[in-house]
Amino acid sequence: MKLLLTLILLPAIVMAQAKPKKKKKFSPKLGAGVAADRLHPLVKLENVYPLDEVELKISAMAFQGEDLFVSVFTPDRQNKAPFKKGEIFKVTGLVGNSERAKIKAHRLMGDLYEPTAIAVFEGKIYVGEKDKISRLEDKNGDGVFTVDEKVVLMDGTSQPNFHTYTVGFETIKRKGETYLAGNFTTSIRLGGSRDLNVTVNPKTKRGSTFLLGPITGTEKPSEVDISYYAGGYRTPNGFAVGDENEIVVVDNQGVFNPSNEFIRLTQGGFYGHYLLKKGNTNIAAFQPENVDSNIGGSRYQTPTTVHLPQGIVNRSPTQPIKLKGLKGALSVYNDQWLMGELTLGRLNRVFLEEVEGVWQGAVFLHSGGHDAEGQIGFTAGPNRIVKGPDEKYYLGHIGHGGLWQFLPKPNEEPKPHYGLQRLSFVSDVPGDFNEMVAIRDKPGGLEIELFKAIDQSQLDGIQLATKQWTYVPTNGYGGRNFGEEGLEITKKELSKDGKRIRLTMPGIRDNSPPFVTHQKYSNENVGWVIEVKLKNLQLYKDTGWYTMIRHQGGGSTQLVAAGFDVKKDPMKYARAQYKAICAACHTLDGNRLAGPSFKGLFGKKQTVIRDGKKVTVTVDDDYLLRSIATPLAETPEGYPPAMPALNLSVAEQKALVEWIKILK
Repeated sequence: MKLLLTLILLPAIVMAQAKPKKKKKFSPKLGAGVAADRLHPLVKLENVYPLDEVELKISAMAFQGEDLFVSVFTPDRQNKAPFKKGEIFKVTGLVGNSERAKIKAHRLMGDLYEPTAIAVFEGKIYVGEKDKISRLEDKNGDGVFTVDEKVVLMDGTSQPNFHTYTVGFETIKRKGETYLAGNFTTSIRLGGSRDLNVTVNPKTKRGSTFLLGPITGTEKPSEVDISYYAGGYRTPNGFAVGDENEIVVVDNQGVFNPSNEFIRLTQGGFYGHYLLKKGNTNIAAFQPENVDSNIGGSRYQTPTTVHLPQGIVNRSPTQPIKLKGLKGALSVYNDQWLMGELTLGRLNRVFLEEVEGVWQGAVFLHSGGHDAEGQIGFTAGPNRIVKGPDEKYYLGHIGHGGLWQFLPKPNEEPKPHYGLQRLSFVSDVPGDFNEMVAIRDKPGGLEIELFKAIDQSQLDGIQLATKQWTYVPTNGYGGRNFGEEGLEITKKELSKDGKRIRLTMPGIRDNSPPFVTHQKYSNENVGWVIEVKLKNLQLYKDTGWYTMIRHQGGGSTQLVAAGFDVKKDPMKYARAQYKAICAACHTLDGNRLAGPSFKGLFGKKQTVIRDGKKVTVTVDDDYLLRSIATPLAETPEGYPPAMPALNLSVAEQKALVEWIKILK
């Protein structure tokens, strides 16, 4: 039961404007685990936000020389009147300077329709709006742009829907020519269920990665065309291209997506989010035509690369970037990825490896925490990240309200919804620093690489906790863990250099039978998440999450133990469902999130909005069952109409109700 408007959606993105008057709204808070995040010891942060009276809620960024071009806008998150006051700014004075007074934001253009993609090529600015992709032409040479100075290269890419955006851009070379690359997000209804992606331009395929071009800086609309590289995403707010032209997409949890996903694309791949096929609609690129789009199923999808467990690692993942050029001891991080996280206010790190032709890898927590000064934490929620000409990384922040922001700690005021920071790596490594650099698949087990060597006595003292689970994608929202089981470690060995720990773990599973089934769905092409926790060893972070798609030597063929039966153990089911889905919006301690706290909820009087009118109801069995089955029919007053349809069976609904009743 998660706020879905754009928090899961697209950490969207907003216009520079005078600071609005604050309205009293519900105030969600961070949990204790996330509130303990801090800045990684190997990086330095600087606040480089201009002191101009603007609010740059950054939706896209691109450097040209030493100038940073950004798009900003205020999203319409309720399907009301479309927002057509988006803007483009040029930020100067960044490179080689730390004095904010010398950093300036110059407004170049306004009146854009929710711009969320930008690139600069051959001196020309390319911008992606909700419904079109254009090149800007400064016809009168005044250095700014009006709406009649757009050369529209592709129009009609979306019908009006608060969840449809163009994410990007990156440029890609193909046969000597340059193309714009990015993602199209998908239409949803308030609450998170799928909506029809009504076709405006027949060349559009929402939920897909596109290439548009070739571009030259002077191309005519008739000289460009669009093609698709992969598809099957819901809210792909992360897009990046590596130095080997590999494309990475980061998708958010939701329908058909039990977890957030980091995907190193396979050309022609379909990644499991089915768009509804009906009448004048478009479906995702490479979506199987012979599969009922209402039901879907993972049998026909391409496996993801790395699962990003919801609420534990990510909640609203954003743009990734590949690390290159690190020197000395830090060179071990080259070719890994940093990735933004909006609502938890984080950067996470992803390690990838290719195992028998399949890409998979591990995710680690990297940096987090808030700092109003922008030196030991983030000033707002990270949304975009680009590398500057100074080899440093620039973070563009965004936020809006409710859960769609970098959430404050308990008793902390809401954070700003805008920001710009610079991240660089330090040259001096703290003497006591150590962490897991990588987790690798090995025949019969895993290998953990450490930043610094340890000795045998330290290895002997380590307490290892390992477990694995999988997901079952369905046409309901999100999903809990399935098949969770502990993994026995029968042997641990230390490499000669003391930096690698080899673990023998005979029970590891991968994307091979036996599969886990639930109702009419299974975990085929999903893989397994292996959580590895190293205790009793001084590490910056002690946990990593490896996604196992292909295990060298083959995965375990032992039958997966039967999961809990909702009818036999309804309380266990309810707790698991709460952890996987409901906890994002409903606390157990009385604090408000996007929905009322479950603590003491049963038996209360509550005002709801029903058919546009206020009605007072008693929170009893019938009300709770109605709110789970048809969540938007009655919305609690003072809360957003945002609860997704969970598609639970009657027995599962009743289990949740009985559990809520005991939460006094």
